[in-house]
Amino acid sequence: MDEQPLSNDTTSEPPLNTGTSDAHCGDALSAVINELQAEPRLTAALRHAETLRVTAALGSEPAIDAEQLAAVVRDSDDLSAIAAIHALGAVADSLADTVLLDVVLQGEEPFAGHAAWALGARGSSPEAIIALVDLLAAGGFTAMLAERTLLEWARAGESRPPDAPLRRFMSDPGTDGIVVIQPFLHARIDADGSALGAGDAGGIASLLRSLGSALGRLHSIDEVVTVTRRHADEPRSELLTAHHRVERIDVGTSGNLPWREAWVHRVQIEEALLALGERYAHRRVVWHLRMADVGTLAASAAARRLGQRVVFTAAPDPHIVIDAMQDHGRLDRRRFGVEEAAAQFWFRARMVERLAAHADHLVVLPRPSIMNELVDLIGLDAVDVARRVTVVPEGVDVGEVERAGARLRAGHTSAAVARVIQSLPIERRGLPWIITVGRLHPSKGPQRIVDAVAADPSLSERVNVVLVGGDIVSPSADEQSTIELVRRAARDSHVGLVTLTGHLPPAEVSDLVAHVVATGGIYVAASDKEEFGLAIVEALAAGAVVVAPRRGGPSTYVEDGRTGVLCDASTAGELTAAIAAALALVPVAGRAARASAMVRDNLSVERMAERLGGVYRRLVPSKVSA
Repeated sequence: MDEQPLSNDTTSEPPLNTGTSDAHCGDALSAVINELQAEPRLTAALRHAETLRVTAALGSEPAIDAEQLAAVVRDSDDLSAIAAIHALGAVADSLADTVLLDVVLQGEEPFAGHAAWALGARGSSPEAIIALVDLLAAGGFTAMLAERTLLEWARAGESRPPDAPLRRFMSDPGTDGIVVIQPFLHARIDADGSALGAGDAGGIASLLRSLGSALGRLHSIDEVVTVTRRHADEPRSELLTAHHRVERIDVGTSGNLPWREAWVHRVQIEEALLALGERYAHRRVVWHLRMADVGTLAASAAARRLGQRVVFTAAPDPHIVIDAMQDHGRLDRRRFGVEEAAAQFWFRARMVERLAAHADHLVVLPRPSIMNELVDLIGLDAVDVARRVTVVPEGVDVGEVERAGARLRAGHTSAAVARVIQSLPIERRGLPWIITVGRLHPSKGPQRIVDAVAADPSLSERVNVVLVGGDIVSPSADEQSTIELVRRAARDSHVGLVTLTGHLPPAEVSDLVAHVVATGGIYVAASDKEEFGLAIVEALAAGAVVVAPRRGGPSTYVEDGRTGVLCDASTAGELTAAIAAALALVPVAGRAARASAMVRDNLSVERMAERLGGVYRRLVPSKVSA
């Protein structure tokens, strides 16, 4: 196999030709700095930041450029300072090394982490190594960035990169079918889905569980391997269906590991995924990556080291999250550093951009503006987008929904429904429900639903609010903060207005939604945004009226005013009005059947599997002649 690039890290800055310009680029650098600092939109400023780095690398008088950038680091707003830190990494002048090292030594977040990242493009020094080792010892996301740079320097001194494939295993050639590896370390997946919806695992965990089994039923797919993190005494491998199994890898401790704290385990995760991929060295392997998290970062590197194909479900995330937060006044240049330290916006944005640029094929979810967003936000070439992108709607297990409806019609008493009803005050037990299903996280907006209902006495007296999802026994920090927000929103409302069920298996969730449909309730998603919204689709499949965010994927399948109501879910007044409008749609004749038929015909998990199967077959053509 050919030699691989020195770094397989999908966030590494691309090499630049810095010796072809005779003209001094100082004026050009100043112009880009001015554009960056004057840009009102934060996502557009991220694109200017990349232009700044390239312009700095092309400058013919690097000493002058380094002085300009050092001044921006010292005196400008958070976003501009971070951009200048990365631009300094591309300037061929010793002042750049001095400034970056000083930022690391000051230890202020998030700037120290960005400086550690930028140092990876420069030569090592004893002082810098000591400073990065100190960062590494401190732990957290910044430790991962420091470790990454130290590894880059170590690899630079070797005659052959350690990333070249190492065939530790020789796999059985097996059949000619495709092996699909789909990692999501934060999911907890088992045969009955008992832990779906806990912690950081939301709809994606449910999707991988049902999609993996649907893919395994295709003639061209020999095996689907869903990779998660092992908890406590879970088995390392578990067969879910005949051709779909879960592989669990040991990462960190056996307890809860939020995605923000998992970055430090990048090398360990990459080695585990490399060993998994090597077992299929002579098979037709496709890695399907979806999340901007450490598992995807490590999986991309492992796949490249093995020369195996990568499909990436590309979405402008965190770009659209940044846009939404700015639109709602929760993020600006002044607060960017604080939010960046918590959410790693910059790193995840660059990671998505690099993955989108280097993946063998891209899959996108249907959104009205997705193709333009790939160009404007992620920076892809429009011609490349047309050649390398396939639109694939996500799908739901319609069979699960239909079985729940059949149980209800047959008079079966659902234990999940009974538990909720029995927890309510007697006078509220006959009221219809507003239900939402998903991760217990502020960005999902359960507190906004409670606020919207509690603010209108005519609503709070006629409905109950049922929140499904999250670990309410041993909540994570995000889950606990959401619980507190919900309690605060409900504190002046009727006793029993809000019920939190915690996470439930898919069959029980379907029973709850079937009850909602049968008793005149509705489904409400009040998320900051939804890339697609699987729980919304499942509710439509059951025949429920839905309220969903106008921003994102739901607008491609919710018929506003017919099968549901689209709104700006972050605006309390608009959400209250949308809920009232949705309740008015419940008795409309033919509405439920229309919604169910749309999902069954277009958004089933089987349809999704068929579409993805076609993508995989084109990437790894069969070795067996027809």
